[in-house]
Amino acid sequence: MFTADDLLARGHLALDWAAGLVEGDAGFRGAGTHINAYYKSVVAFTTGGRVREARLLADHVRRVYWKDGNANTHPDDPTAKGLANYRSAWLGRGLHVLGRYDMARATGDFVVGQMHPETGGLAALPNVPEAEREYCWGSTGSAVLALLAMGRVADAARGGGFIADLIDEQNVTTGKIYLRRGADGQIIRDDRREGLALGYAIDIGTPGQIYWYLGMAMNVFGNLYLATGDDRWREAGYKAFALFKACADDVYRIISNGKVAWGLGAMYAATKDPQFTEEAQKVWAWHYEIQSPDGRWLRVGQFDSFDDQPLHVTLDTTLERAFYMFELSRTLDI
Repeated sequence: MFTADDLLARGHLALDWAAGLVEGDAGFRGAGTHINAYYKSVVAFTTGGRVREARLLADHVRRVYWKDGNANTHPDDPTAKGLANYRSAWLGRGLHVLGRYDMARATGDFVVGQMHPETGGLAALPNVPEAEREYCWGSTGSAVLALLAMGRVADAARGGGFIADLIDEQNVTTGKIYLRRGADGQIIRDDRREGLALGYAIDIGTPGQIYWYLGMAMNVFGNLYLATGDDRWREAGYKAFALFKACADDVYRIISNGKVAWGLGAMYAATKDPQFTEEAQKVWAWHYEIQSPDGRWLRVGQFDSFDDQPLHVTLDTTLERAFYMFELSRTLDI
């Protein structure tokens, strides 16, 4: 397998590539008006110790994309859709780690304002009438991690409860587990697809799923357990792990599983249970293997080459995985 030093070296290789595209206060050269290229960049560069680039990118985001905590305000940004509040929360975490507490505080306030007052879920989209909002497992996980970084533990626990309750209410070991609730608190049982995979559910045991939600859940529960010592979160983490273990074997070799390794690392940090570090290394081995010699990642299965893959997608995919390697070097005893 790999060591912490191996992960750090590979993470810095990725940042070397991305840093070569940073053009002063103009952001990434060639990335266009895509927040998708930027929302993970601040935390990735800061965690990797590249503070100069992190500051430049944070300032660029503030000028171009961010207003009052919402990172998705550019009118011509085709990527400012989908899980928009998920992106704002990711950015908020990076801003706090960087020390941009003014922007981080405003982003935290914005995110909390988008959470359901009873279930604790984070709405997938801003600027939607309350009665029409959909509250998403993945978006909520992003909020929890941002709020924990900001020290807002009570708000983070509300979000953790949303994900834990979705798992408990459905109580499946195979078949579909749904990922969203409506404004009325009811689970949205929708088989809508994103590309070839379900977008509102994971069909446990069936190949080709979007697995990252399970990694987000384990990350949330492991970190909430570390922050609170409440056994509820430890138990919830093991339930999410059981869902992961019931997945088809392609969970170890699919581009959507990067967060799964990250989440397994968080559960190991929280419990020191060796099965988490073993599984994290198994999941990450494929990502480690397919990193390009210059540090980038191709979304294998979605694009055939880097020429076909848009630059904003390459930046998003590469910076995310660089960050995961920095995190895994910290959470795993390797």
